[in-house]
Amino acid sequence: MTSTFPLSPPRPAPTRTPAAFTVVALVAIFYIVFPIFALGLRVPWGDLGEVLTSPDTAQLLWLTLSAAVLSTLLTLLLGVPLAVWLQSLRRGAQLARLLVLLPLAMPPVVAGLALSAAAGNRGVLAPLLDAAGLTLAFAFPGVVVAHTFVSLPFVIVTVDSALRQIDREVLHSAAGVGMSPRRVLTRITLPTVTPALATGAGLAFARSLGEFGTTITFVGSMPGVTRTMSLAIYLEREIDRDNAYALSAILIILAVVALAMASLPALLRRDAAPRARSITAMDAEKLRDLTRPTAGGETVAVTSAGVESVFPANQITAVVGPNGSGKSTLMGLIAGRLRGADARIGDRTVDGQSFLPAHRRGVVLLTQKPGLPRTATVQQALTMVTRDAARSEELLDAAGLTALADVAVPSLSGGQAAQVALVRALAARPRVLILDEPLAAVDVASGTRWRRLLRATAGDRTTVLVTHDPVDVAGLADRLAVLAEGRVVAAGPVNELLSVPPTDFVAELAGLNVVSGLISGKSVDKITVNSAGLTLIGVPPQWISAEDLTVGSPAVVTVPPEATTLRIPGSTPRESASNVWPGTVSAVDAAGMVSATVTVTLDNGSTIAVPVTRSSALSLGLEAGTRVECVTKALSVTVHPHGS
Repeated sequence: MTSTFPLSPPRPAPTRTPAAFTVVALVAIFYIVFPIFALGLRVPWGDLGEVLTSPDTAQLLWLTLSAAVLSTLLTLLLGVPLAVWLQSLRRGAQLARLLVLLPLAMPPVVAGLALSAAAGNRGVLAPLLDAAGLTLAFAFPGVVVAHTFVSLPFVIVTVDSALRQIDREVLHSAAGVGMSPRRVLTRITLPTVTPALATGAGLAFARSLGEFGTTITFVGSMPGVTRTMSLAIYLEREIDRDNAYALSAILIILAVVALAMASLPALLRRDAAPRARSITAMDAEKLRDLTRPTAGGETVAVTSAGVESVFPANQITAVVGPNGSGKSTLMGLIAGRLRGADARIGDRTVDGQSFLPAHRRGVVLLTQKPGLPRTATVQQALTMVTRDAARSEELLDAAGLTALADVAVPSLSGGQAAQVALVRALAARPRVLILDEPLAAVDVASGTRWRRLLRATAGDRTTVLVTHDPVDVAGLADRLAVLAEGRVVAAGPVNELLSVPPTDFVAELAGLNVVSGLISGKSVDKITVNSAGLTLIGVPPQWISAEDLTVGSPAVVTVPPEATTLRIPGSTPRESASNVWPGTVSAVDAAGMVSATVTVTLDNGSTIAVPVTRSSALSLGLEAGTRVECVTKALSVTVHPHGS
């Protein structure tokens, strides 16, 4: 059987709008368009050329366009910095945004009176304006000021909205690789919001073309000085209505042209589709040389809520914990994305008594989001970090990603973007590298190459690896830090913590069932542990001496899931085992076509997982609430002293 694919590229599936909304939408369009159409019926189109070339119209056009251009430039000069500043506000941002909207909500006459009160001949600022030799009221500069006042919100609101849509990971990532706030603004932020800048400028220009009430109230209607086309139309409608219609048509055409030109950047920007490119073999040794920090790694110490977390230099520390345990918060404190803890990197205090910004810490945090600037190609994104196009080429070549150099970031697939982000993170030569599951989107073969590189470069820098993958923990990490409820509850060598999991989460990660209790008895070769009335009999591991296991001391019992079998209470035992633990099935999860995992809550409150075949689950009638007995041989139960 053969499969055929469509010749045309895939397109998004259409979405259906409810019929009622469609009808209302058409009514709204009619409501907007019909008055303009009706006006067009009244325009003396045959006389339009004569009106357009008359000296009076030329004067009106020159004054109107001059005021619109100058006011639009002023709105950009004032509005863009204000919109950028709003992003940095924590408190008061909503109040500031409300104040920005006031000129849109004020009646135009009131706006004109407000400007007169502020900058008129007898206004509050009149002494300063007189001293500077400036006159705004009843003068052309006042027209520009009035137009700027009513147009400014369009730029601020448009750019502010676009800035709020930027993925914060892109900005955080740029700071992490060492880009200063100024470079982030000029190289990433402003290029990203270019369509919004154009739209805001177009709206401001069109609003300026039609401004009437504020202008006439503040500067009057003086021919050749303050009379714009909108003021002339108001006067002409009483004298020569056909001329007023003709001037209106000219004004509408100018506004349409301005809005069309403003929409060009957005129209020309296309959503890029992922592109298939060949990724070649990685030269790990070359890539290591190109990304090795000059001074090696640094010890990281963070004290939060009275608990200190230490990540040794030149080692890989895996950080694990359930969702909500505080992993991302802790990484943000180290990387400078958050503040509020006593943090040191090497001999530098980076948070606490003083705060060191992220771009000066030498710490790169790479999350599952690549954080690549969407307006750049792959090579441009790297060169933002290296500031050397030749070195960027070398990095891509060593990583086997040369074929992606000219690809725009939005055209990268998820796996390609993840690998480029890794190269970019390493290109900064960080002394501390934090990786928050960055290989989640990478295919198996590429993931294997990158894990080998990370393992080979472990001694070059301090690496903190946030992961839920036991392969990463066992294969990459030297140490393990376990988080729970916002603090590190255990830390130490990986083998020790996986052998004696300090929490249920680590036990599940390691594939072990864990029960805590007190040692209640010892014999020559067996240890008895009591856990809330439940008796567990097992043996100590070979590396633990008998002196470490004393009666009455706390202990941790670990049991491989496959070492336990289930039976229904009262059934005839078919096996002899030292441990028979009563409990209740709390969940049955299918693990495949032939197997399932049964979660049993023991009578002491502990929870263990037991794998069974699907046929056994059916024959035993296992479901939530079923009473069972968990049978385990003593040799499969390992008793560790608590904290070993």
